[in-house]
Amino acid sequence: MRFSAAKPVVRSRHGWSTPLLAAGLALVVSGCSGSNSGVNDRRATGGATPQTFRNVNMDDCLEAATVVVRDQFGTVRVSASAGTIEGGPQSFTQRGGTARVTDATLKPTYKMRRIGSIWLAPAEGGVTANCQVRVQRLDTTDYRAFRTHDEFNDLPTATPIDSDAGLRADQQEVWTELQRDSTMERQILGAIYRRLHGLSNDADAAGAPQS
Repeated sequence: MRFSAAKPVVRSRHGWSTPLLAAGLALVVSGCSGSNSGVNDRRATGGATPQTFRNVNMDDCLEAATVVVRDQFGTVRVSASAGTIEGGPQSFTQRGGTARVTDATLKPTYKMRRIGSIWLAPAEGGVTANCQVRVQRLDTTDYRAFRTHDEFNDLPTATPIDSDAGLRADQQEVWTELQRDSTMERQILGAIYRRLHGLSNDADAAGAPQS
């Protein structure tokens, strides 16, 4: 995938990131086109749901995974040489439920998005697929308020307008990483299994190998 020259800010659920901390976090994709660089970097830090598909080869598994990810996310980026597939971002809205203090009482409506990644590797007798679905909440307004207070305290001559000058709207977006969607990860892996074995979506996948 192609990362912006000016990266959007990412923060964890535990607080706003500093520039150095943000550099160590998983990068957020601000566009939907490009290569898959960055997928591999999230393997160790982001976690994923694994599943081994028996008696299949890499080519067949890559093809099946590409179709499933495209069906789910609409857009897909594939690297056959690296065995990686990425889909999204897929936007949606949600009322509350993001572990904020105000969620239980006010139930605000949040703009959310999912980014799905799959990486494949040969395994004994088949192929192992790791599926990761990241969930992020748009927090640009909150971050601007926080940053304005911080900048005017530490750098009296700086203004938020100066720091954002020349940036596209998507480059100014701030997304907060939330808990992965492990349910969707399992659903995607189940859909890949069914496609590999010629089963319909309604077929019982109880025979699918478990992670």
